[in-house]
Amino acid sequence: MIKVRKVGRIALGAKDLDKQTAFYVDHWGLGITEEADGKVYLRTAAPEHNAVTLGRAEETGLQELGLEVGSADDLERAATELANAGVRIEKVPGPADRPGAKRNLRLRDPDGNAVELYWGDDKVSEDYGDRNVKPLNLSHVVIRTTDVDRAYAFYKDVFGFKESDWNGHHMVFLRCNEVHHQLAFVARTKAGLDHVAFEVNDFMDIAKGVFYLGDKGVPRLWGPGRHGAGNNLFSYFWDPEQNIIEYTTDLIRIYDDSTWTPRVWPGRDTIDLWKQGPPPVMRE
Repeated sequence: MIKVRKVGRIALGAKDLDKQTAFYVDHWGLGITEEADGKVYLRTAAPEHNAVTLGRAEETGLQELGLEVGSADDLERAATELANAGVRIEKVPGPADRPGAKRNLRLRDPDGNAVELYWGDDKVSEDYGDRNVKPLNLSHVVIRTTDVDRAYAFYKDVFGFKESDWNGHHMVFLRCNEVHHQLAFVARTKAGLDHVAFEVNDFMDIAKGVFYLGDKGVPRLWGPGRHGAGNNLFSYFWDPEQNIIEYTTDLIRIYDDSTWTPRVWPGRDTIDLWKQGPPPVMRE
């Protein structure tokens, strides 16, 4: 089985690359690490080269999900295991074809999402300056799937993700390290990106985000609130191209698997323990 260390990055298509870049730098709190070949590589306060890649495209939304493995040998073994499992590899292991990593490979998951496995993340130590809110890291990615059981089975059996919790039988929360969920799948009629979450220090950062983003006219979609699964505080917003993005904090850590039993959270009231139901766009 392939052992994924973390969900390390996401690539988003951008119809207006300059506008999207300005939003994520000036309003959302990320920093530019590098610009190359029509793409902008953005980082959080963590020392990794990039957490978000914006690429000029005709369609917005998910372009690629990046999963980090522990070594170059792990990457080579992953290629063998993927081939044995009948997974089509679109880029065989080799020198990375993007900035910020040493080696990578690419494949497609059952919903057709592009997935990158990579090793050797370049570290960036210099600070990129003050922001009203400065995300600590990429917390988690939630993806819409037409078959939640198939998506769960693929990421469990192929990449070693473990179930943490469910919302009914339409949303599964998966972990690959101590974080309650770095990846989740929600059942929808059309596959694609649901939202991308960024961890911040505390609820004060979420409150500052609500204030400063509101002051700039950034639409707030849902929250602040607290989820049942994961127990994390949250507030959701739209970016300029209608991607749903989240500030979150206080997400459960699971350091000992033997102490954790996955739970099925029953309904809308536990999606937000503060009793604000999700907006229609997050139920469709």
